[in-house]
Amino acid sequence: MIEPVLKEHLPVCLDIIKKSYEDTAVAFGMTEENCPYRGRTRLPLSVFEKEFNDGYMMYGYTKDGRIIGFLSMQLKENTLYIQDIAILPSYQHNGYGGELLQFAKETALDAGCPKLSLGMVHDNIPLREWYQGHGFHTVKLLHFEKVDYMVGIMESEHLQ
Repeated sequence: MIEPVLKEHLPVCLDIIKKSYEDTAVAFGMTEENCPYRGRTRLPLSVFEKEFNDGYMMYGYTKDGRIIGFLSMQLKENTLYIQDIAILPSYQHNGYGGELLQFAKETALDAGCPKLSLGMVHDNIPLREWYQGHGFHTVKLLHFEKVDYMVGIMESEHLQ
């Protein structure tokens, strides 16, 4: 079940982000020096709470009474930006991320928003292919001086 996150759920959701993103942070050599908050694996609760207070749309995926997934989005102009989509590692590869992504698409449609966008480690080929399988395509590549990987900006404009 996908439900809006309440402020008291933020520590649990932040833990989901940290655990979900850890393998990518290690695989791509993210450190505090070369990547802000080490790819969100070291995001302080205060920063996360600020995002909540600033109006980011946050949702938890609950299974068996436990939050196991998290989705965070922000609406800007005609685009809904996905900030985070994370599933606890022990629950990954079971379709829950796809459900959260479909929920994001439905949220965009309900808001009259024609486009979803996100940023991700473009060199993370399995994840990039997963997004492509869900209708996303790379529209921009960014390279930052301190890292050896590319950041891809991906969009989906066919939200049905």
